[in-house]
Amino acid sequence: MKTYRVGLLIDGTDQPGWIHDMAEWLARSQDFELSALLVLEKDTADRAPRLGAKALFGTLSRLESRLLPARQRQMLACRDLRDGLPASTAVLTLPAGPRDSGRDDGVAALGLDLVIMLGALPPPPRARVAGWARHGTWRLSYSDIAVSTSRYAGFWEVYQREDHTTVKLWRMGASADEDALLDQRSFNTEVFWLKNQTRAFSLGNFMVYDALLALARARPGAAPPGMQIMSGQRRDDPAEWDSAAYIARQAWLMTDLIVRRVMGRNVRWRIGMFASTRQQAVVSEAMVLQPPKGRFFADPFVYMRGENPYIFFEDYDFHSRKGTISVATYENGAFQLLGTALNLPYHLSFPYIFEYEGTTYMVPETCGNRSIELWKCIEFPLKWELDLTLMTDVSAVDTIIFKRGEYWWLLTNIDRADGQNHCDELFAFFADSPRSSHWTPHACNPIVRNPMRARNAGIVVSPGGEVIRCAQYQGFCHYGKGVSLNRIEELSPSTYVETDGEIHYAGFLKKRHASMHHWHHQGGHTVFDFAYME
Repeated sequence: MKTYRVGLLIDGTDQPGWIHDMAEWLARSQDFELSALLVLEKDTADRAPRLGAKALFGTLSRLESRLLPARQRQMLACRDLRDGLPASTAVLTLPAGPRDSGRDDGVAALGLDLVIMLGALPPPPRARVAGWARHGTWRLSYSDIAVSTSRYAGFWEVYQREDHTTVKLWRMGASADEDALLDQRSFNTEVFWLKNQTRAFSLGNFMVYDALLALARARPGAAPPGMQIMSGQRRDDPAEWDSAAYIARQAWLMTDLIVRRVMGRNVRWRIGMFASTRQQAVVSEAMVLQPPKGRFFADPFVYMRGENPYIFFEDYDFHSRKGTISVATYENGAFQLLGTALNLPYHLSFPYIFEYEGTTYMVPETCGNRSIELWKCIEFPLKWELDLTLMTDVSAVDTIIFKRGEYWWLLTNIDRADGQNHCDELFAFFADSPRSSHWTPHACNPIVRNPMRARNAGIVVSPGGEVIRCAQYQGFCHYGKGVSLNRIEELSPSTYVETDGEIHYAGFLKKRHASMHHWHHQGGHTVFDFAYME
C-alpha cells in the first residue's frame, strides 16, 4: 500500500509533457499515490502576457522547437492531463478568487500528505494553501534571474550568456521569508532558449523525485550534500523588445559559428606534461604532445612502469567521429607514440588506470555502449581484454575507481534524462572489490549537484591516501572552461564532503577560446589537456 497521498496544483487540465512525466512517475511509485489534480482556474486579467510579447515569443517558440529533438518537443507539447490517470485520482477545480481569499477550497478534506505546484502559475495566497497537506506545498522556481512562473523559464540565462541555469525547490512557508529551500541545482546553459527551458523542466522533475524518495526512505545519519547558494538580480517577464534583442544576439552567435566552420577553425585538444613532486606547477613549463592533423588528444592519465611515465589518452579522429585509447611514453626529452591500446565499435575516452592485486586495470568511458566496463591488462601497455561489465543500461561518463576506508568507490557522471549532458550530477557507488558486479548506490546520490564541480576531470591520490577529485567547469558555449582540484574530506555510505578547490582557467595560453578540462598526477608527473581556437 502506498504511504503518501500527493496532489498536483496546476492551472488547467491541458498541460505540457514534463508535467505528464511527473504524474506518470507518481502513478508508478511504490510509495506515492497521485490522489488529486487541483486545477486552479486562470485569472486571465492578472496573469495573461501582453499580446505583443505573446505573439513574438509564440513565433520564436515555433522556430526554436524545430531545433529540438523529438523527446524535448514532447516535453513542451500540451495534452489533457486527465487522460491515463488512475481512476482513484480526484479532479478538483478551484476558483481563482481574490488573492487574500482564505475560504475553504475543499482540499483539506482530501487528506493529502503533500501538494506540488507545477506549471505557469504564480504562488497562490499563502493563507489559502495553509493546511492543505501534512507536509505542506512544494514549488519549483527557475533561478533568481528568471521569472517566477515557468512560462519564460530559461530565457534570461541564454539572453545574458550565463554559464549556468539554476532550479530551486521550495516548501512554502507562512511568508516568503519562511520559505524553506529544499534543494538547488544547476546545469550548463544551453545555446538557445527552448532547449534551456526543457533542461530546466527535466532537472526540476528529478529534484522533486529525489526529494520525494528522501522523504519516503530517509536513512538515519544520511547527510545530504551541501548546496552552494546561487543568487542574482531578479528579472521581470521579457517584453517585446527583449525578444527582438534575443534574436539579434542569437543571429550573431550563429554567424560566428558558421564563419568558424567555413574557415575550418576548430578547437583542437592536445596534452601537456611536466615533472613535479607537487600536484600543481607552472603549466607553461610543460612538454606538449601534439596530435596529427585530423585528430585531437585529450583525457590523459599518467601511469608509472619502472622509471618511465606512460600516458594513456583519448585519440579522437574527426573523420570517423570516434575516439580510441592510445598510449605514449616520454624518453630522452621527447614523446614517443606506442600505438593503440583499445579500439572498439563505440566511442572511447577517459582511460582511468589503477592496480588491484598486482594487475593493471582500465575503466575507459564506454557511454556509447551504455555501460561501465572494466578492462584487464594482458601485455603492457597495448594488450587488454574485457574483464567484466560493472554496470549496464546506464549513460555514464568519466568513471574513477579508488580504495578509501573499507570500500572501493566508483564515482561517475550519469545523465538521467536523455543522455545528452553529463556535467550536472556526480553519483557514487561502493563495493567490497573493484571487480564487483553489484555496486551499492550512495545514500545521498547525486553527491554533487552543481555543474561547476560535478563532472570528473581526473584524480590525484597521495601516498598517504589523500584524494583530490579533479572536476570540470563549463561555460556558456565553452566546453572545458577550467578545472578545479577538490579534496575529498569525508566519504562513507551515508556522507560525502569535499572542499572546493580554486578553478584554474587556461589563461596561460593567451589565445581565443582557451580551454582545459582534465588533470592527473602520479609518480612525480602531471598531465593535463588544453585547447584553443586554431
